[in-house]
Amino acid sequence: MRILIIDPVGGISGDMLLGSLIHLGCPKEHLESVFRLLPVDGFSLKTSLRSVQGITALDLSFDCGHSHGHRTYASIRDTILSPLPDAVRDRAGRIFLALAEAEAEVHGVSVEEVHFHEVGALDSILDIVGIAAAIDYLSVRSVYCRRVPLGTGTTRSMHGTIPLPAPATVKLLEGMNVRFTDIEYELTTPTGAAAIAALADPGSPPPDLTIKSVGYGCGDREIPGWPNLCRCILCETKEQGYAPHMYLVEADVDDMSPEETETALARLFDAGALDAHLVPKIMKRGRPGFCFESVCPAERLEEVMACLLTHTTSIGARFHPIERRVLERTSYTISTRWGEVRVKESTLPDGSKRAKIEYRDLARISDREGLPVASVREEVLRLIREDSSGGSPNPGEMHREDTTGRKP
Repeated sequence: MRILIIDPVGGISGDMLLGSLIHLGCPKEHLESVFRLLPVDGFSLKTSLRSVQGITALDLSFDCGHSHGHRTYASIRDTILSPLPDAVRDRAGRIFLALAEAEAEVHGVSVEEVHFHEVGALDSILDIVGIAAAIDYLSVRSVYCRRVPLGTGTTRSMHGTIPLPAPATVKLLEGMNVRFTDIEYELTTPTGAAAIAALADPGSPPPDLTIKSVGYGCGDREIPGWPNLCRCILCETKEQGYAPHMYLVEADVDDMSPEETETALARLFDAGALDAHLVPKIMKRGRPGFCFESVCPAERLEEVMACLLTHTTSIGARFHPIERRVLERTSYTISTRWGEVRVKESTLPDGSKRAKIEYRDLARISDREGLPVASVREEVLRLIREDSSGGSPNPGEMHREDTTGRKP
């Protein structure tokens, strides 16, 4: 499993983090292909290598022509992000939501009323989308962040003169390990802080790691005697299937209808649960009831807890950390004569592969073509076997597109 460690040596901003991810190994061309999906134009991505304190780092900037500021959170969520692949849209959406919640609390308004200014500018949107796309491309499963440095002084914003670190930055970094410095500069920006808050797992990474590659991104200002760098380290765990910082969340109910439980389960998945189900049980006084059980990563615990208490009749919930082992997996689509079919491929402990075809795609083809599901499944499995052995007679029928950023 791949793990990304963000090391904000001298600070972190959106462009510094994205620059370090490109330097790490995400191709610039891949990001440009993702950017072309956005309903915006008139920009170009520029990168160059620069020496900072003797270390070669990638300097990144966007040439956006004219200003594109003053977007609302709702417009970014519903319009800007909507064409993106699911995994990229989810990560980018989490970063924007973290920003919106911090800004809303600082300014005393609701999330829907938040108007982004600096963050609403096109270059900041591209930074955030690029970060999400790069992490997806690198097949990162968990993100960790080392101690975050903070500057001092004041800076100008759309609201006037504000202290450093900016109020939104401080809010975003609540509960995180930070280091206050005497550097009179904005070392950590709200965009950088939001990326950490939304994507980084709490605690420390697994102890046994193998470093695969390292990338450095630099800020646009040279600060005398200060390494204005953000470093990203891509690692792999030695233990296959390690899934850190997971929680089991439970709540008992005995007064909900089956229709209501169905809706509650769906809402739990929307809130970030990786798994959710009902377990029948006998409650006090012999009443038949259910236990809602859901598994979620630590960073989604509060959302899942709030969802459980909102959409069920329970007045309390239990949660405790658990260990979880998962097989390495790849999701991709395979082209057949009936259209695209989604496949999940797992790597078993002995190194062999196991393919699981999306049943809804099989059922759709079965209904449309009047074929048994078993016949459609066997044909798709045959194509998968031919592709794996390199024996597909017609490459045009066997185009596989990885939907997770991994090579199938």
